[in-house]
Amino acid sequence: MHRPARPSFPARPVSRRRLLTVGTIGVLTLPVALTGCGPIRLGGPAQYTPPPPGIDDLYRSDLLTLLARAEAGQGRAAQAADAGDTASPALTVALADLAETLPVQRTALLTGAQHEREQEAASDPAMPTSPPPPDAPEDAAGLVAVLVQLRETAADAARQVSGSLARPVVAIAARTAWSVHVLQQAAQAGEVPDLRTSEEIRPRRQVPATDPPSIGAETDYRSTLEQTQQKEWYTGYVHEVLAARTGGNAREGHLVLRDRHRQRAEILATFAEEDGAPVVPRQAVYALPDGALEEGPSSRLPAQLARSLLVDHVALVGAAPFARRPLSIVAAMQEAETLVGRAGQMRPLPSLEVEDPPPGDGD
Repeated sequence: MHRPARPSFPARPVSRRRLLTVGTIGVLTLPVALTGCGPIRLGGPAQYTPPPPGIDDLYRSDLLTLLARAEAGQGRAAQAADAGDTASPALTVALADLAETLPVQRTALLTGAQHEREQEAASDPAMPTSPPPPDAPEDAAGLVAVLVQLRETAADAARQVSGSLARPVVAIAARTAWSVHVLQQAAQAGEVPDLRTSEEIRPRRQVPATDPPSIGAETDYRSTLEQTQQKEWYTGYVHEVLAARTGGNAREGHLVLRDRHRQRAEILATFAEEDGAPVVPRQAVYALPDGALEEGPSSRLPAQLARSLLVDHVALVGAAPFARRPLSIVAAMQEAETLVGRAGQMRPLPSLEVEDPPPGDGD
């Protein structure tokens, strides 16, 4: 028997209450319908397991720990210098410089979320003050040792972290290479080992597959590489000219630096050729600034070039692929050491300005 078709009506919208009721019934009947699949937990969400820290986070944590130790050691050394009568003016100046520099470097490493939490803690009078690290150095010699460790760890980190973090990290390495010599000479305490070679700046950590580091734009790398080649050839020429105008130890020093800069320029040119960047050839003669060979200006010119190259190599570390970084990591620290005795002061992070990070920017 044929039954007349029921007239169709537009589907009525289902209320949110109805949806919740249907959804709840569906969830409650799952254990019966899926008896062979094991029990299903009802209620709140599953426990959250945060991902393991990435390579940037691991090195940032190490560097912040070392900076905390250095800050505590600086405070103790400054108290000892104030309490005694034997502290030299040079030691007082070196410790005061560290008191200004270390907090700036620490701020540069904080994520936005870390910075926000510290600001909240600082504004809360009920929040207890953090005690000094248990392994904080007790004297100037111990502080020198911590600064050496900071220099080495920052160099290792610059080899592996993301390009955006590599730049402030290598700036810390370079600044610390200068600071530790200034402190050691002023305190006449502690030992500062020689810098490692670029071949010795190797990856020290296993990179987590869950959070690999990133590198900068290829255009930035090529332009920075071109500029640094030019500056290295030019600086080598300047030292050759100055060597011809001096004698004795001063002449030998200029010749050593001439060879260093030319060797760097040759290696950078090889990088450029292999990576498709402009190759800058060496010129036979370079124009020098007016009066550059006079006694006063010529004595300042090497320091000016060292500062400029320090900035160039810091930028190049931030832009270069990982395998190309070691040369510039070492070069930045070498240029900083060149400025010991030539420069009375240095910015906490050469070539960089530290601003308060935006709130909530990372963890």
